Amino acid sequence: MMPMHSSTSPRFSIYCLTAIVLLAGACHAIAVHKPTGIFSSSGASNSNIYQNPELRGVLIRTSWSKIEPRPGEFDFSHLDAQVAKAREQEVQWALAVAGGATASPAWIIDTLEADYLEISFRGKSGYRLPLYWDPVAQARLALLAHELAERYQDDEQLALVYVTQMTSNGIEGHLNGVDMSAMRQVGYTDDKWVNASIKAARSFAEAFENKAVAIELHELNHSAAVPTRIMNELWADPSLEERVGVGLWWLSGKTHYQAGLIDALAAFPGDIYAQVIGRSDQARRFEAGDYKRVFDQAKQLDIRYIEAWEYEFRSSGRSAQGAWNAAFEDFNHWADAHYREEPSNAIAPCCVPSSKLSTKKSDQPSTAELITDKIARAQVEN
Repeated sequence: MMPMHSSTSPRFSIYCLTAIVLLAGACHAIAVHKPTGIFSSSGASNSNIYQNPELRGVLIRTSWSKIEPRPGEFDFSHLDAQVAKAREQEVQWALAVAGGATASPAWIIDTLEADYLEISFRGKSGYRLPLYWDPVAQARLALLAHELAERYQDDEQLALVYVTQMTSNGIEGHLNGVDMSAMRQVGYTDDKWVNASIKAARSFAEAFENKAVAIELHELNHSAAVPTRIMNELWADPSLEERVGVGLWWLSGKTHYQAGLIDALAAFPGDIYAQVIGRSDQARRFEAGDYKRVFDQAKQLDIRYIEAWEYEFRSSGRSAQGAWNAAFEDFNHWADAHYREEPSNAIAPCCVPSSKLSTKKSDQPSTAELITDKIARAQVEN
C-alpha cells in the first residue's frame, strides 16, 4: 500500500472539520468530508490532466466483473494503479464501480442464480440485468461495498463513493433499453425499485462509514416520482447522518430534459454531485449550444461538485486547450464560498445504536443462506 499524502498539500484542499470529542459521553466522532469544486470524470492514469490548475480530483471507474472475477475473489490491481496516480499527484478521487447489465460478473446469475431480465443497451442485445430486488444481488452488493471499504475507506484522498446499482449501465440510475412491460412481468414495482435502491445505498454508506456517498438518479417511466422518493428517503434517514446525496450525471443546462427531476432537485435539501453530460465541443448536448450553461444550472441547483470530461483538462492532444479554465475557477470559488461554513455531519459510533453501525463481513448472511431462503419462499408461493 502506498503511503497516504498529507491533506495540507495546496492542491489537496479539504474543507472539513477535524474529529471532535463530544462532551456528552466523550465520544470520538468521525468527521465526514464532502468534496466541492471541479473533478475530471475519467483519466486518472493520464498524467497531463493534472497540469490543469483548476482540477481538484478525478473519478476512478471500474467494473464489478473486473474486480471480482469469481465469487469472493477480489483483484484490485486495476483500481490500485489508478489510485496510485491520484495519490502521487496529491489530488482527491471519487470511486465508481459499475454493475448492472453491462458490468456485473456473470457468476451472479450463472452460479448464484440471481433472477435477471435480458435487455438491449445502446443497440446491442443479450445483456442480462440482475434484478435489483433479488436477495442474492443485494447480498453481493453489500459484500462488494464491504470489500471496497476495507481497502480504501482509510484513504484521506478518497472524497466520494458512488453506489453500484442494478441498472442498465450499473452506475447511472436509468433503465435505458429495458422493456418496462417485461420488467413488470418479472416483478418490477415502483415500491420494489425504491426499496432496492435504498438498500443498496445503505449498504455502501454503512461500509464507507466516514465518506460521502452518492446514488445517481434518472427519471423512470417518464416520471420523477421514483427518484424523488429515493433521494428524499435516504436524506431523511437519521442513521445515515445526511451522507448520501444525489448523483446527477446529465448536467447540460437544459431545463426541459428530465424537467420533473430538475424540479425535485431544486427542492431537495441534500447534496448534489454532478457530471457534465458531454464534452464542451458537443454543442448539441447543451442549452443553446453553450457549455457555460452547465455552471449556471449547477449554481441554480446548489450543486457542490462537478465532474467535467477528461477532454477539458488535457494539456496536449485532442482537448479543450484550457478554454474553460476561467469557468472552472469561478465554480471552484463559488462552491468553496457556498459550502465552506456548513456544519460537520460527524458520526459518533459509540453513541449510535449497534444496529446502525456498519455490518461486519462475518455478520452478513451468506449467499448460500439467501439462495436457500429464496428457494423456500418460491416453494411456498407455488
